[in-house]
Amino acid sequence: MRAWLPTVLLASAVSAVAADRLPLTGKVTDSSGKPLEHATAMVYAAAVKVGSSIFCPTCYPDCGKRAFTDAAGAFTIPNLDPNLRFELLAIHDGYTPAFVSKVDPAQGPAKTAALAPRAPVEDPARVARGRVVDGHGLPVRDAVVEPWGVCAQGGCLYIPPIEGLEPMAVTNQKGEFELANAAPAMGMVVLVKPRGMAQKMVAMLTGAERQTIAVGDGAIVRGRLMDRGKPVAGAQVGIFPQTPGGFGGKLEISGDPYKEIAIGTKEDGSFLIPNVPAGVKWYVYGKMASIAERGATGSREVATAADGSEADVGDFEIQPGLRLRGVVTLSDGATIRAGSRAYLAGNPRCDSQEAALGRDGRFEFAGLAPGQYLVWAAVRGYALPGGEFDLKVNVEAGMSDLAIKLERRR
Repeated sequence: MRAWLPTVLLASAVSAVAADRLPLTGKVTDSSGKPLEHATAMVYAAAVKVGSSIFCPTCYPDCGKRAFTDAAGAFTIPNLDPNLRFELLAIHDGYTPAFVSKVDPAQGPAKTAALAPRAPVEDPARVARGRVVDGHGLPVRDAVVEPWGVCAQGGCLYIPPIEGLEPMAVTNQKGEFELANAAPAMGMVVLVKPRGMAQKMVAMLTGAERQTIAVGDGAIVRGRLMDRGKPVAGAQVGIFPQTPGGFGGKLEISGDPYKEIAIGTKEDGSFLIPNVPAGVKWYVYGKMASIAERGATGSREVATAADGSEADVGDFEIQPGLRLRGVVTLSDGATIRAGSRAYLAGNPRCDSQEAALGRDGRFEFAGLAPGQYLVWAAVRGYALPGGEFDLKVNVEAGMSDLAIKLERRR
């Protein structure tokens, strides 16, 4: 992240003035519990404990802080914002890196990070080697590289976790990394996630040669969420590719296979999403779960141009929302179990709601924009007939009589 970093630093620093900053302690061991000396424990990402974050997870000033472990495997990272919850990354040469999530310094030491030993790989056909650089050709350190697929003679496997394929790598000071498969492979598809820069999905060939992967700052998507002319603070706005994409049989990447990016709105209703991959068409929308009581936005289309560019969706007005009511019944007449739920996903599908099922099977979703939705119910031991996972439902003027009948699983 480049041009917008000072604003983020200032705003986040102000939010932490009211409370004393805290140290975070923890340990790093190997998978057998033996302490690892001189391992790196780094704050990789952060999020607010309450409400919606107005910053990207790796944009907080505390992100990037690190400490080395002592002979007992212990580390201390001082002066962290007590209003935040952290994600730590533990790294040591000769071991597979590991994350420790939802770390709260106010709750005591972090959960111990146990790193699995990584044996040297001598067969170049098992390894994809890379070097991540920025737009100036300078190495990018601490970028997380996730394998999303591996192609061998028997075909390709996509979407992790994949048996025999290392789950993650992290670039060193030279920007270098390597990922190994248990057996020889033609290549891998990897997602490069540099902190404070845009993600990038790339296909890599295995072998002794190291492939250079250039990443950029990405673009900014900004706008303002409004409700009857007044700003909406503390809501969430999401963006998702219009062409989610996928993978083919020979290291082929189609479309834009990125996950949803979500951010919170500020007091004036504005939102700013940095480091958005450039050259992609996106849907922008108010997250249903955060604005359902007010109404719905539907989705708006926007395209990101080159790195450093901005895409402004303007004022995004919440409209009156529709309701969908229905009932789930079981083919054998049984009563719905406590804890059963109904789910609804919109366009894009990653934006969803969930609702508890009453003992009579009734449920309700609110704050819907007109359009098509996917609806399904989760009742232990039951499923839709014919192996279907969900129902396609058109909601144009509200609905109060959706019936979902589930059959006992065989």
